[in-house]
Amino acid sequence: MTQYLAGVDVGTTGVRCALYDLRGNPVGGHYCDYGADYPQPGWVEQDPRLLIARTVEACRRAVTTADIDARQITAIGFSAQRSVTCVVAADGTPIRPMISWQDARTVRQVEALRALVSDDEYYAQNGLPLGTTWIITKLLWMREHEPALWARTARVVQNQDLVLRAFGADDYFTDLCCAVFYGVWDVRRATWNTPLLERLGLAPELFGRPTRPGTQVGAISAAMAAQTGFAVGTPVCVGAGDQNCSVLGMGAVVPGMATVTLGTAGLAILATARPLAGFGGMMITHHAVPGMWEVEGLSNAAAAALRWYRDVIATHEKERAAAAGGDAYADLDRLAATSPPGSRGLLFLPYLATAATPRWNPHARAAFVGLSFAHTRADLTRAVMEGVVLEIRDMLEQWRGAGLDVDSLRIAGGATRSALWNQIQADVYGRPVETLRVSESTSLGAAILAGLGAGVFAALPEAVDAMVHVSDRIEPVAAHHRCYEELYRAYAQTYAGLAAHGAFDTLAGLQARRDESRTAGS
Repeated sequence: MTQYLAGVDVGTTGVRCALYDLRGNPVGGHYCDYGADYPQPGWVEQDPRLLIARTVEACRRAVTTADIDARQITAIGFSAQRSVTCVVAADGTPIRPMISWQDARTVRQVEALRALVSDDEYYAQNGLPLGTTWIITKLLWMREHEPALWARTARVVQNQDLVLRAFGADDYFTDLCCAVFYGVWDVRRATWNTPLLERLGLAPELFGRPTRPGTQVGAISAAMAAQTGFAVGTPVCVGAGDQNCSVLGMGAVVPGMATVTLGTAGLAILATARPLAGFGGMMITHHAVPGMWEVEGLSNAAAAALRWYRDVIATHEKERAAAAGGDAYADLDRLAATSPPGSRGLLFLPYLATAATPRWNPHARAAFVGLSFAHTRADLTRAVMEGVVLEIRDMLEQWRGAGLDVDSLRIAGGATRSALWNQIQADVYGRPVETLRVSESTSLGAAILAGLGAGVFAALPEAVDAMVHVSDRIEPVAAHHRCYEELYRAYAQTYAGLAAHGAFDTLAGLQARRDESRTAGS
């Protein structure tokens, strides 16, 4: 009987269930959106019940519409957005909305942590730059601001843990790659940072159980089979964080292979054989391959910047596409292609959700710089696409500065559906980039880990050889790269000037005072 593997990617704004054969060919899938809530500026929350319901729905539709027998699906693996704070009571009931990794409400909690441990010491221990993204800061915020809810809290877990439990796991299992995002994990020793936990008055038992990716932790019950369409007894396997799965689904399983993913967030990741000393604000996480690590740069708003642009500025394209049943992104792509490299001197700083690697500035905000009467909608559109890639280039500069060799660079994420954006990446980085036959690398990585957990594959390199295939190689255009070298210098200078003169801080202060005034008047 032909075997298939399911990869369920529970992402930042929606969930995709994808089915693959053992050669990595997609044979079915479905996507469901659940979005996020923004109760205050800087706050980002999600409904855990809705997220699980949409995950179940995506699986059911993927299985029922695929032309296969559900009993042929050998196992299910999961990918999930990382560093999401899920708080549950003793009976497993979610206590409050999940707090997203994008949520930046915890600036004061970061300062409280800094009073206990210096930035350098924290980075050396946890592999993360001290900032608002990590779960520990959200936990401290909740303990201070929501004491009644905190008193009911039995576990603080992550997104995948919650979904695994719903699909049949008997505990909350945190994949080893994601353990670091609690913010109290010693990434070099692969164990809890006990001294820091003790200083915070917390115990490891509060969190999910760290578990190696590709471990079976449950099976589909009769009740869940009725809801999802999977066969009773189908193994449920721990996957990894979305970007760790993406690295796997892009085939970066040997040191020196690098990947760039432009989805809701942007990630530039280099696979390494050792946990490198911290530099440039890069995150250090475990690789899905045992004994390897990843050096990661994070952009909080990558392809999501173009989504914002579509919804807020390119309303004409959005409405026209909706009326005609077209694709607004395809229209924007064609529009941007009519503007030359460099967008005729227009620069976009893409900090719509603050600045992450390597700036790590919670007050940074997005901006168009150089705008004039001469600029067109095409220039604005292309500038957004270029700005997103310039932030990734900022991360690649950290690798170069540290003397790290990049043997190959592969790109994935929703942005790779745009041939123009792919070329912009090659031109800005000044090196060839490879696309993959399956661009949804997160769900493919999750399916690969399902195959490992079910014993279909003996090891991850074997699975990657079977299921990951390069589609295209895009060479940089020398003249375009020279233009982008100038634009990158302008990008770095513009950020430095705004930051040095306190412009970001002033704007953030104005926003905070307005929010406080509005809250006081309500």
